[in-house]
This record gives sequence, structure tokens and C-alpha cells, in this order.
Amino acid sequence: MGIQMMDDVVAPAAVTAVDILTLEVAPEWNEMAAYVIAAGGYVGGFMNIGGRQATFVKNLGIASFDWAGRSLYKRIRGGGVTRRMNRSATFTPAPVSRSSVQRSYQPEFESVTPHAF
Repeated sequence: MGIQMMDDVVAPAAVTAVDILTLEVAPEWNEMAAYVIAAGGYVGGFMNIGGRQATFVKNLGIASFDWAGRSLYKRIRGGGVTRRMNRSATFTPAPVSRSSVQRSYQPEFESVTPHAF
């Protein structure tokens, strides 16, 4: 049997799109989306949900299995949820301690007053 576009290509592409979209838009939902798509795909494929498209539903579960497995592994290992870093935090300069700043004077300018007039 050859490759069927809807079942064999679009299902993994849809899973990849959901993974990328949840990472960019709502990273706290990425892990839950993996579990829902994997469980829904396998249960839907087992119960023949979708009629003629049951193979597509089953392939959604198959394509999301590694994503759900990786999320579960991180959860068990203690990695938690992947969060996106606040963009403003990347451009914030580190605080400077004012006590470490020392003035240095050049001896040839000791007689010059600080005023320009």
C-alpha cells in the first residue's frame, strides 16, 4: 500500500503544528496538548471514531506518542513545564554596584576648576 496524503502526511504535520503553536502561544498547555492528542488518537482509533477517517485519528495518536512520552519523562524527572522567557528580561542590564565605582584624576588637571566659566 502506498502513502495516503491525508492519513500518513497530514496527521503528523498537524501534530507538529499543534506542538509548535502551543510552544509559541501558550507553553503551559504544551504538555497537556500532548497527552490529549495521544490519548484521543489511540482511543479514537481503537473505537473506530471518524468512520472513514479512523486511520487519520489513529495516526494522530501515533505521531504524538513521542511528544507525549517526552513530556511524561520530563514530568517524572522533575523538569516541569517549559516556559517561555519574558522578552523584556533578556534586555534588562545587570544592576551596577555604585560602591565599586572610583574616580580617577589626572595630576595635570588638578589646577582646573570644575566650571567652564
